Amino acid sequence: MRSGSMGSLVVIWSSVFCAAFLQVMPLPPFLDDFRPNWLLLISFYWCVALPHRFNIGSAWLAGLVLDLLWGANLGVNALSFVLVCATLTHNFQRVRSFSVWQQAIIMALLSLVYQFVNYLLTSWFVGAVSHGGYYLSVITSLIVWPWIFFMLRKTRRHWSVT
Repeated sequence: MRSGSMGSLVVIWSSVFCAAFLQVMPLPPFLDDFRPNWLLLISFYWCVALPHRFNIGSAWLAGLVLDLLWGANLGVNALSFVLVCATLTHNFQRVRSFSVWQQAIIMALLSLVYQFVNYLLTSWFVGAVSHGGYYLSVITSLIVWPWIFFMLRKTRRHWSVT
């Protein structure tokens, strides 16, 4: 492997692990339902920006990391990540051509699909019951997406990640 491609992988996976840290960072209980799914949004960015570097296998690993961090049934988040990231990777050229706010709406819809699939799998395994605030993170993910997009694009250009 060339050093450039190794550096690209280091930047990508560093951002994934920073997102994993933000995902488990404690918040006050009244804000916990509003926590954006940082790891999913970072995965979305890399699936659109560099689908040859961050692919379905990478999405599965990111979901598996989330399963381990949250103590969820192993594979629930991984499968949910794969389903939504596969959809995004399949349409990455179309999504790239949209404005940031149009992308934010697409990311919110995919986050909603992720939440729904995750809920279905969790309720099937554990019998979990959703509460009213379960889908509030979709709204904050919509709001946070432009910030993530511009921050990661600047990082990608600064470190020449290709």
